[in-house]
Amino acid sequence: MKLRLRNVLLVLLAAWTCQAHAGKKALDNYKSVVVEVFDASAKGAFGLPDAVRGACMRAIKEEGLFIDVTTAEDDKTKVGEQDPPKQGLLRLSGQLVDFDPGNAAKRLMVGFGSGRAHAAFEFVLRDPATGQIVWQKKLKQTASFWFNGTTSSAAERGELPEGLAKKLVEEMKKEQSR
Repeated sequence: MKLRLRNVLLVLLAAWTCQAHAGKKALDNYKSVVVEVFDASAKGAFGLPDAVRGACMRAIKEEGLFIDVTTAEDDKTKVGEQDPPKQGLLRLSGQLVDFDPGNAAKRLMVGFGSGRAHAAFEFVLRDPATGQIVWQKKLKQTASFWFNGTTSSAAERGELPEGLAKKLVEEMKKEQSR
């Protein structure tokens, strides 16, 4: 009886897994990505969304995840507004959802990693031909623990874009290997 119940549960789990992944396309099916302008809903992060966008574009190009990596501005000049979306194209958008610029006084007085700068972005890859979200992930980057109290918060924030871009590429590689 226990063996039969276990087999039924395994079959149900396998069917549910197949159903959950049935509508999703692997990132391998796409050859191009257009990186949209990243939005910022968090206050005080002037310039951070643009820096993260640039770092993400560089990291995606360096890793060779897609054959063609362009900005939304470049894509609009290549393709007319009334042209249908190309097949094999994704649009990457990013929204800054959490940001703390860090506090040097807190790092100096309290220590233990408090007062470090951090930023979290919600990244979405969307297929413009279908409007379907192909991949979505929230990624958070915290400045290095090794920044000390005398380091400026601006220097600490400078490492956030590259760290977020590296995490984004790692997560996209995981999705491609599925």
